[in-house]
Amino acid sequence: MIQINLLPVRVQKRKEGARQIASIYLLTVVLALAIIGYLDISYNRAISSRRDKLAAVQSEVKKYQIFQVQLSQLTQRKAVIDKKREIIKELKGDRDAVVRMLALLSIKVPAGKIWFDNLTEKGNTITLDGVAESNEAIVKFMRNLQASPYIEFGSTNLVLSQQFEMSDMKLRKFKLAYRFHTYSETLKKKTKM
Repeated sequence: MIQINLLPVRVQKRKEGARQIASIYLLTVVLALAIIGYLDISYNRAISSRRDKLAAVQSEVKKYQIFQVQLSQLTQRKAVIDKKREIIKELKGDRDAVVRMLALLSIKVPAGKIWFDNLTEKGNTITLDGVAESNEAIVKFMRNLQASPYIEFGSTNLVLSQQFEMSDMKLRKFKLAYRFHTYSETLKKKTKM
C-alpha cells in the first residue's frame, strides 16, 4: 500500500524539531538529576567522613580529659608540697634561734655584774628579768645588745629598775625588753640593703 503524505513538509519538520527539543529537554533533565544525585551522594560521604573524624577527635579528647584532671590534681599537690618545703626551709633556718639568742646574751652580758632570773619570749619580743650590780652594768648590757645585728635597732627598753638590798649589798632589780631577729630575718635585711 502506498501512503500519501498529506501534511506539508514544514509541519513534519516542526514535529521533528519539537521531538528533538523534547528529547534534548528530557536528556537535560535526566543529566541534571544525575549530577544533582552525584553531588548529593558525594556531599553526604564528605559529611559522614567528617562526622567520623569528629567522633574520633571527641573520643581522643575524652581520653586526654582524664590526664587533664590528673594534671590539675598533681599541680595542686605540687603547690602544697612546695608550701611545705618553704615552711620546712624556714624552720630549719630558724631552729637554732633560741641557741643564738642565749649565745648572744652570754657574749653581751658584762661578766660577773649581771645575773638573769627569768627570760620570756613572745613572738620576737624577749623580756629579761634579772639582777645587776649597778645601773652602769645595765646600761652597758643594753648598749652591747643594741650593737648586735640580731636586735632591732631602738627596741631595747628598760621597763623596770629598782634598788634592793641583799646580804648587805645594794643591787638593782631590772626588767628589760627587746625585739630579737632570727638569723633568716637578719639575712633578709642584709640582702635588702
